Amino acid sequence: MIPIKIQCGCGQRYAFDAEPVAGRLTIPVNCPACGTDGTAAANALLAEKLAALPPPGDASPKLHLSAPGATAPTSSVSHPANHLPASAPNASQLGLVDRQQAEVEARAKVSWGDPPESVLKYLMIQGFTHAEASALLAVMFKERAVQVRGVGIKKMITGGLMIAAGTGGVLYMVAIKIVITKLAGALVALALWGLWRVINGAIMVAAPRLQSGDVAEQ
Repeated sequence: MIPIKIQCGCGQRYAFDAEPVAGRLTIPVNCPACGTDGTAAANALLAEKLAALPPPGDASPKLHLSAPGATAPTSSVSHPANHLPASAPNASQLGLVDRQQAEVEARAKVSWGDPPESVLKYLMIQGFTHAEASALLAVMFKERAVQVRGVGIKKMITGGLMIAAGTGGVLYMVAIKIVITKLAGALVALALWGLWRVINGAIMVAAPRLQSGDVAEQ
């Protein structure tokens, strides 16, 4: 049995003993406090613990003594990871990446509007502590809020210009008493579209965290 200790993204810590098959849990595990699935995190810890185990039948390195002046024998002890079962999953199969790549993927998740809890859980599975992941997320979401507000301000400006162009065109036709129906309809539609952009931009400025998806494409 291998002891497993997990800290959930909600802050709850829980532990259990696991008897893995092919390097993975045989049943899913969940946080006792919030119910979040902890299976992926547990499998990642299992992979680390299995890699640290000594090879079967060779619990400790052998000490070789030689006479003075003799050439020291080359150690036959190899890295424990080389003695993992052939069926044991590797880090890539478990979805584990290095810290730099984990930050890149976490930033992409934030950019797409994933909830903070989901990104926090991802970083902790990749080996970040709760404090490290929380600090990193604070920076990422602050950057995204600035980006969202910038897009919102642009929408308000362009929307205002569209409203001015649409209403101005209609008022001009009324003033000269020449109303072209199709053109008037297009100008009204332009003004309404501009109004929608102004409202949407104002929401983005006031509540950037409510925006989902890649704001650069909006």
